[in-house]
Amino acid sequence: MLSPFQQHLGTNYVPSIEELDDINSIVAVSSEEVHTIDIEINQLQHRLHLLQERRSEVCDFLDRHRALVSPFRRISRDVLEEIFLACLPTVRNPCITAIEAPLLLTHVCSSWRSVAHTLPQLWSAIHIALPTFSERVFTIERSNFKFQEELLRQKLNQLQGAAKEWLHRTGGCQLSISVFRTPVERDLSDRAPFVAAREQQLHTSFLSAIVVPYSNRW
Repeated sequence: MLSPFQQHLGTNYVPSIEELDDINSIVAVSSEEVHTIDIEINQLQHRLHLLQERRSEVCDFLDRHRALVSPFRRISRDVLEEIFLACLPTVRNPCITAIEAPLLLTHVCSSWRSVAHTLPQLWSAIHIALPTFSERVFTIERSNFKFQEELLRQKLNQLQGAAKEWLHRTGGCQLSISVFRTPVERDLSDRAPFVAAREQQLHTSFLSAIVVPYSNRW
């Protein structure tokens, strides 16, 4: 865009009274043009928003119909079971976590969940990581210990519920159960023997409720 004041733009030039009228006229015309452009931009943005919403609806519609013709829907149950079993970890027992099989498989869809829950071999191995007291607990006063003890008890109760539900799906399969507990450093154990002893008691109680009832299938 060219201006009759091109040579003065960006300088400290002081326009005359006569020039001020011309400059104000240019400003008014340009401001009106900016306003017109803004209106057009808003209209285009609104149109774009409507198109994006429409595209999202069509894509969802498309995906749901594509899913109906997915070859995976026609896989027989016995093949699907073999695929599920192949998803299990190969160098260790599976953990109680939704980011790996078998729990991960139950979060895909209802049909997969039904197959997984009724496949005992899928649940015949389990790795249990026992929650423990943090190192900080070994440095607190005995009078302040009850709260930390209750927190650990709640974690073990939650884990016990998950482990029982897991093992209930095993039917009569032979089981592989691995248990891990982070060892307590000797200096911490010596500093607060009552904490170490109580942790061991809670762990023993947990294992008695979870592992011992299935000892005939180890």
